[in-house]
Amino acid sequence: MRPNDDDIKIFHPKKTDAAGADLAELALLVDSYRSNGNMEKAIKLGEELAGLSPESFCPEDASKLTTNEVRQLRALMVFASQIALHKYLPHTMLSSQAINAMYSRLSETAAGFFSNITDGSSFTFYYLTVRKNRDVVENIGKNYAMLCDKDEDEFLVSLGSRVFSQVDVYICDMIEKAEFAE
Repeated sequence: MRPNDDDIKIFHPKKTDAAGADLAELALLVDSYRSNGNMEKAIKLGEELAGLSPESFCPEDASKLTTNEVRQLRALMVFASQIALHKYLPHTMLSSQAINAMYSRLSETAAGFFSNITDGSSFTFYYLTVRKNRDVVENIGKNYAMLCDKDEDEFLVSLGSRVFSQVDVYICDMIEKAEFAE
């Protein structure tokens, strides 16, 4: 017996010129960002952020950490950078440029670390925290401590929360200094 599928509706989107108009608008924006220097600034910013490390950002704290804790903190810093770039740059296109430049530089200068953060689960825990949007800073710190296999370590919870917040402020300041055109 053949199933009756008469009640199944198939959606066929109407073809419009809107997609072409959106692409044309996007192309104009790309040209504008290239000519006003925003693209170059975004790339430079991303490349600079690839060099951000616990040893340079918070050397006193980094000296107290195990190798795994330093690696996890650096991954948190990359995550925080990514979130801040999306939050503070004037357009998604610019934040994508900066993030791509950061990842490209990381893959060149720290290939092992880069493959660990792109294949690892740490970002998943951090993204879930951001998506829930409840006590984000505190929960980021808790996730950092958990990823270090020390869930209840108050120093690590505090460190993760503090570094997440400080990276956010640091990147906001960098973006202000770069004077991106609106």
